[in-house]
Amino acid sequence: MKSSRNLFSVAVASLLLGASAFAAPTTKGTLKLFEPVTVQGKQLAPGQYTVEWNGEGPNVQLSIASGKNAVASVSARVVPVSPKNATSGYSSTKQQDGSSALTNVFFQGKTFELQIADQSASQEAAPAGGSNQ
Repeated sequence: MKSSRNLFSVAVASLLLGASAFAAPTTKGTLKLFEPVTVQGKQLAPGQYTVEWNGEGPNVQLSIASGKNAVASVSARVVPVSPKNATSGYSSTKQQDGSSALTNVFFQGKTFELQIADQSASQEAAPAGGSNQ
């Protein structure tokens, strides 16, 4: 009787752990901005931020936080790159109003980058950006 209870407990725990393995994983990284950039209409000051993304397939939801405070959330696409990123950093695009919009985030040693969804139809082709070294 006691062993069947233990076996039942182990089986339930295994099922719960297995179910959580199928949930979309949340992944984190650190982003250091060297210039003010805009994300979804919010201007982020230079400094260090935590970036989290989750979702299935190439489309993910990207959240940017300063400390424990979420400051922006935007759709992004996971894009494979080859070879691995040599540094961590970001790229931005100058807008017609002179501001910079965050367009990509990449992490050292990873074989992907996060491409931020088009935030404005007024982007020019002159990229700017920073690299965390």
